[in-house]
Amino acid sequence: MNVATNEPLKVDLSMEVHVYQHGEPNEEEKAAQVTYKEAMTRRRNRMEEIQKLKNNRLVGESHDGVLEIRSLPAGEYGTYVHETVDSENEDRLFLMQHEADEKSVPLGEVRRMQWRHWQRKSFPGEWIEVEGDDAGAFRWVQKEGASEADGEESPTKEE
Repeated sequence: MNVATNEPLKVDLSMEVHVYQHGEPNEEEKAAQVTYKEAMTRRRNRMEEIQKLKNNRLVGESHDGVLEIRSLPAGEYGTYVHETVDSENEDRLFLMQHEADEKSVPLGEVRRMQWRHWQRKSFPGEWIEVEGDDAGAFRWVQKEGASEADGEESPTKEE
């Protein structure tokens, strides 16, 4: 079988080249990298705790990209919930500021992207904050179905 062509193949190629200079990070950059990794590790280690709080409908995903306590239990457990949410939000805010600095975008834009991300990732029954009827207004609902990002409707049950 002959697979040769009568004329040479013509290829239209367009290429873009970016040149970066990578040097050794200074002490401040090294410290920021360590802190970033530590924040990611703390969040990963806390994932199960956060999910339990969401499953128990104690916390929800707010429009700011952070968790908000919806129902604070009394006593020591309430203190635990408060401390856990505060720690999670502190790490989320640090990571969002890091992303905003890295991408040179406003922090508000990163927070909005994170809000949408956590809305999509939330499971049915979890509290999420959604846009309200008025501009700039928000309301709490319990997610009932798959997210719109998954190509399905996302019906919600209001508070």
